[in-house]
Amino acid sequence: MRAIAMIAFSVLMQAAAEAFLSGRISSGDSLRFSLLAFLGCTVLFLAVNRVSRIKNRSSKPMPKGLGGAWRQFAALNVASAVTFLGLYVALVWVPAALAASLMAGVGPVAASILARLSGEIRPVADWLRSVGLLVASLVTAAAVQPSLLDTSSWQSGPAASAVGAGLALLAGIGATVLARLSRRLGERGVAPSVVMAHRFHLTYVVAALPLFNGQFVERPQLGWGVTALVAFAGVVIPLYALQVGAQRTSATVTMALLAAQPGLAYLVQGALGYPLTVQGTVAVGLLLLAASAVAHAEHRRPHEHGVTNAGRTPAAQETDDPASARVV
Repeated sequence: MRAIAMIAFSVLMQAAAEAFLSGRISSGDSLRFSLLAFLGCTVLFLAVNRVSRIKNRSSKPMPKGLGGAWRQFAALNVASAVTFLGLYVALVWVPAALAASLMAGVGPVAASILARLSGEIRPVADWLRSVGLLVASLVTAAAVQPSLLDTSSWQSGPAASAVGAGLALLAGIGATVLARLSRRLGERGVAPSVVMAHRFHLTYVVAALPLFNGQFVERPQLGWGVTALVAFAGVVIPLYALQVGAQRTSATVTMALLAAQPGLAYLVQGALGYPLTVQGTVAVGLLLLAASAVAHAEHRRPHEHGVTNAGRTPAAQETDDPASARVV
């Protein structure tokens, strides 16, 4: 249950950051936020790993290297860039509620598809739960933002809107790939801090290029200090918690819990003074129940197959001691 608690904490913190930033930022703020958040993750956890190396060197021999894990780290970089920047570009052409719901809702479906492609047998009930969660996400989006049903009010025409929706779906698939890769790295015994130090190189580079070029970017409205604070509290800390949780449970559990994030962001907006509606609040409540039900059902599956500690293999459990975690 610790893995689920870590993921739930991450989802709540990211939803709070999303709610705070909603309506307050320009495209320049978004790029600056991405740069500070993902470069901050990299620098912070490179420093953490450096301290760990010094500490381990003085106490006991260093563990073996990561071998072929560099391929998985390269894939992590690509998937991270597709996920975060894909969602950002999608927001140019489709409403934020729809983009976030498409990205979050498609996750459990994508996780089931990828699991089936890898040879895992998925009962019909699992497929129905995943599709049901996607439908619940879209219904919730329409309930909290009724203007979604009026496509004439969208920011662009049908073709561009279709591209935006496709990018949001692609971002959701990228997030699912991230969850599966994280699980594999966890099974290899790779420490979450190592993954955090090396998964965002491509993301912050791609975010920095248009930001410093400045030709096609709106002027930022938030100062560097506020942006850095929200990036640290809303991305760096929660993404580390998410990384820890994702390395210890299945991708379907991770994506089911992440599907609740748009709904939680709506409730946090209400706490910040944004007007809530009865239908929106009820829809969010049902979405949270659906996400919890899917996560709970999937969380029980590993125990049925003799796997312990939320789906972790015995080899992975040996790395619970931070001092024994492999570092690079």
